[in-house]
Amino acid sequence: MKADHWNGFWVGLLILLFSAVPAASAPKEIKIVTQSFAPLQWENNGTPDGYVADYMMAVFDRVGDRFPVKVGSFEFMPWKRAMLTASTEPDVMLFSVSRMPEREDRFHWLGEVSPYGQYLFQRRTKPEIVVESVEDLLDLELKIGVQDGGSTHAYLKKLGFEATGNLVPITDYRQGIRMLYLDRIDVLPLTGFLAQASSCKQGFDGSQLKPVVFIDDLAKPLWAVFSKETDPELAEVFREEMASLKETGYLDDLTKHHRAKWQELACGNQRTELQ
Repeated sequence: MKADHWNGFWVGLLILLFSAVPAASAPKEIKIVTQSFAPLQWENNGTPDGYVADYMMAVFDRVGDRFPVKVGSFEFMPWKRAMLTASTEPDVMLFSVSRMPEREDRFHWLGEVSPYGQYLFQRRTKPEIVVESVEDLLDLELKIGVQDGGSTHAYLKKLGFEATGNLVPITDYRQGIRMLYLDRIDVLPLTGFLAQASSCKQGFDGSQLKPVVFIDDLAKPLWAVFSKETDPELAEVFREEMASLKETGYLDDLTKHHRAKWQELACGNQRTELQ
């Protein structure tokens, strides 16, 4: 066999051998979507901040040791759009979301990331609203601000509030706080341990907030989820690493640190009445 034939033979053999070796898998890129909800998750000078955001980034690091995955993008958007994105696109992570029966089959549920309990608040400068339950508000002519498409919106609609014409759709809690202090709504649902600081952060007197009634039926933990089309094996690895990291007390420590930091940042030395 001539030299050039031998050279061609060896080149062909090498190509065959290298093509038989599987290439290293490129990391799966996950798109994170969520609504700004400090101190759980919020955008701080262009960077994700908050105890849920920090916790999930730490989980990503741990999962990366077992499964080729990375954060492709991290986007803050209105809640309704975030839910739509996570419901219709593959490889999307969403937090922090309430676990409700009508949402059960729409996602891979990964794990709890934060406690969650809301009160309906009014301003102390207004006539006191005295009720024993949320349903009692049906008989009152009150404008109730509610996040469009959120769990509280769905809950109040189920109770019959939409027929009263008293629900005022809002984009997020920040818009709701402005409307409450500008007397455009009478009542607003807010998370108990965040209400005062969230008002202070927007330049209002957080001590003016007065709880009207606790929404017992929505007092459930918030979760992190994957969109339904995400790899179930990846979802299972996330469940395991979330649980493992939580057992170390890491999430509890993050939660305490970020809540204290947010309260001081928003209201200085003022203390919130609802813990």
